[in-house]
This record gives sequence, C-alpha cells and structure tokens, in this order.
Amino acid sequence: MYELISIQERSRWKKILDTLHITDIYYTNQYFLGALKLDPGEALLFHYKDGDGEVVYPFIKRQVSEEGAPLYDVTTPFGYGGPLLKAEHNRANLAANFREAFRTYCQSEKIIAEYIRFHPLKENAHVFQSYLKVSPLFETYTINLKDKETPFEKNQLSNSSEYENSTNLVVKKLGTVRHMFEFLVLYYAAARRREEADSYYFFTNDYFETLISSMGSDLHLFGAYHEDKLVSACYVLAMGDTIFYHLEGSVSDEYSEETMQILLLKIAEWGEENYYSFFHLGGDFQDDVNHEKQLKKEIGNCESSMFYIGQQIHDQRTYDSLVSVEDEDIIRRYRNI
Repeated sequence: MYELISIQERSRWKKILDTLHITDIYYTNQYFLGALKLDPGEALLFHYKDGDGEVVYPFIKRQVSEEGAPLYDVTTPFGYGGPLLKAEHNRANLAANFREAFRTYCQSEKIIAEYIRFHPLKENAHVFQSYLKVSPLFETYTINLKDKETPFEKNQLSNSSEYENSTNLVVKKLGTVRHMFEFLVLYYAAARRREEADSYYFFTNDYFETLISSMGSDLHLFGAYHEDKLVSACYVLAMGDTIFYHLEGSVSDEYSEETMQILLLKIAEWGEENYYSFFHLGGDFQDDVNHEKQLKKEIGNCESSMFYIGQQIHDQRTYDSLVSVEDEDIIRRYRNI
C-alpha cells in the first residue's frame, strides 16, 4: 500500500523520514520549498510499504499540457534524490512491488513521464536499472572527513593557508541573508561566463530568498576576500553527517580555480571541526569535467561516486505527441551544476 504526503503536511513528512532514519537534506520538506521555485508544481512524498519493507520517494508533479484534460510529469528537484528503500526481507521484491504501485499511481493521475536525479551517495540508481532508462553522467567527489586510515590531509590546509597569505586572500563564513546579494553578483557573473549555460540554471532572486528562509541553519555561506573585496563565494547545505556543495560564484575566471580550491578546503576544515563526516563536492561545475577532476584530485582524499539520471515514459503515445525532446536535451536539463 502507499500514501501520498503533500508539502503542506510538514510534520507527517518529517515523521516518515525520521522513522526510516533518513537525514539527507535533499529529501526534506524544507528543501522542496526552494526547489518549487525552479520547478513549479506540487511537491509530494510517495511512501510505499509492504511485507518486504518501505520506500520513500519525494518528487515534484508538474503539469505539462495547457489544453484539454491536464497531463503531468514528475521529477526530482535540482540536486539529488530518487526512491530510497528500507528492506526488511526481499529487497528485489520490494523494488518490484514499489515500481508497480508507482506505475499504477502514474496511470491514475495522468502522469506521462518520470525523471530522476539519483543520489550518488545512496547508490539507489542500481536498484532500478531494470525498471527505468538509467544513464551515467559523471563522477562526483566526496571528502571523507573522518576516515581514520586516510585522515583528511592537514598539509592541504597548511598549503591553502600559505596561499592565502601569499595572495592576501581571506576566507570567511558569512551570513546567508546579509551577504546574499553580494553572492548573487558573483553567481550571475559566473553563470554568464559559461558559454553553454542553460537558462534554467540562472536561478532567480526569489529562489535564493526561499532557500535561505526555508533551510535556515542548514544553509551556510563561505566567501573569499582579496584586499577586502569578495571575489568568490559558495553556499553549502549541511544536515546529518554530510555537507553538500550547492552553488558558487566568482567575480572572474582569475579567481575561479585556486580560490575555489581554497574555499573547499576551508569548508572541509569547518566541517571537520563541527563533527561532520563527509563533504560532497559534486562534479562537473563550470561545465568542465577535466577541470573538475583535476581540482578534486589536487584536494586529495576524495572518494568518487557516479551520478545517474533515470527516465521512465508511462504513456509513450501521449508523450510522443506532446514532447519533442532528444536524449541530449534530457541530459542537459537534468544534469547538475
């Protein structure tokens, strides 16, 4: 059986996550409040349960037709997500029964297509490869802040401090509200420099305002100053034992590489001091995978995990009549920065 929890049922949404010990920020009600500014629609948590276990699957239901009877698709928001399983007995049966229940739900609600940004740290894409078209996009990287055998490399922080001193660069933890508009100047400057930037990724001011108000103390902003001028900044999300790199901006390409490395290292240092275990750096920001890999390699002690997207067409005929989207467009639309 399954139940649907709307975003207005905040306590019920939270109770389900708490019961299943899910502390990942991308599954929370408050994260979806901001995500709806990017993908307007109805945010829902699909909670499936049977004798083999439970599944939680939060998503956004969006209307895709303007004429006649309304038709919809569903998507996970910008970031990571997808179904999470808590198997008590047979995991394969749980996945199969959940997918059948969700297929029935989609048919009854006139949902013609489903798009998933799977969670690289949860590795939930593998469970559903038999049920959806699953495509690998790129490696993401995570600093393990608590690995006792390969501890976070203190010499990296020492080197970053030397670089700070030699360039008069100072990294500070900033107020998320007070410095939002300063961050936006850098964010939009960086976005405009990306030649292939999709207009989807030019997030508007109201997205950041909602993100700040909904995430509260789970959102943090760090900035790098050169001669008292903010030249690079980064928002991160932190909940449970994990910090997630979210969005960044820089005044020019001059500050986009070495300065970002310093920022990431300083955030990692802050995370370790505040008892977080992991700092997920993401991957492919600045549309340059090779640059990203090199940057993460230089930071050291990074573990890699693949980022997958999933696609399922629930009504092929109707989908074909409404949507003319190539595979490349799907990848472009549902990749992460």
